[in-house]
Amino acid sequence: AYTWVRVDLPGAQPVLVQVAETLEKRSVLAAEIIKGVMLPQFVILPLAVLLVWLALARGIKPLNELEERIRLRQPDDLSPLDDHAVPLEVTPLVASINDLLTRLKESIATQKRFLADAAHQLKTPLAGLRMQADLAQRGGASAEELKHSLQLIGRASMRATHTVNQLLSLARAETGHANVVRAPCDLVRLVQEVLQDSIDRALEKNIDLGYEGVEVGSPGVKIDGNGTLLKELIRNLVDNAINYTPSTPEYPGVVTVRVLADRFGKVAVLQVEDSGPGIPEAERDLVFQPFYRALGTEADGSGLGLPIVLEIAQLHQARVSLEDAQPGRPLPGARFTVRFANALT
Repeated sequence: AYTWVRVDLPGAQPVLVQVAETLEKRSVLAAEIIKGVMLPQFVILPLAVLLVWLALARGIKPLNELEERIRLRQPDDLSPLDDHAVPLEVTPLVASINDLLTRLKESIATQKRFLADAAHQLKTPLAGLRMQADLAQRGGASAEELKHSLQLIGRASMRATHTVNQLLSLARAETGHANVVRAPCDLVRLVQEVLQDSIDRALEKNIDLGYEGVEVGSPGVKIDGNGTLLKELIRNLVDNAINYTPSTPEYPGVVTVRVLADRFGKVAVLQVEDSGPGIPEAERDLVFQPFYRALGTEADGSGLGLPIVLEIAQLHQARVSLEDAQPGRPLPGARFTVRFANALT
């Protein structure tokens, strides 16, 4: 460093003052800083990285073991995962997975039971078809025997066809929650169309099939739904009532369909009532299970009609209830009520 110093004397010239020092002290200071600060970092940093790696490896070891157990599982193993060795933060995730596995296991068990029941239901009419066909092909059979065999073959084929159609209807109802096409539907009009199709069956059994309630186009009877599925719901309720209602020339059976509307509460009500033996209270939840048949019943049926009704009702956010139509009587009858809470005004 240097500077000019002014000298306050007569005739004096400015004086240049220069100061200098060697770089040895600075070099020594820099070396001491490197030794005291930088060199320890080269030792501490790798140790810190190693410790972090070991800690992470130990921390995620339970997750790796969980992943390994899941990866090595058999496709049919739906038992719950062991959550005792997993970190506390992951316990809710394992609990959710176990809940999903439980529901999936129940769903698969239901499907297997459904397929077994369906196979059993189809096996009986198909076995009858084969037996009657063998009898018809037997040599020496009379024309009357052939006619009787053909009649039995026709009945068995109709029963098998009815079972297959109901299986398809139930499958459509169960899988239609995501892609069902909805539109305003007049519930009374759908009921009248189903009743017109059911008149012949009712007349064959000498059953008085009637309608009570509001008229077509009345306020509060339109609902937002799928017309095809709703007709299937109504048809199964009416068919169920006709099948299980006894009738004699002296005491004809009665099946009544009603549509009621509460336009202020935006509720449309469908009722199907019969004069049959009714359903015991202990079995009223069971009749909505596939292939369940009430004890002591001799009516033809596959046991799929009411499960179809329940699936379609749930698809339309409706509630289904069952009660005696005439409590206290020897034949109390059954009254099925479907309440649609999405009626359009």
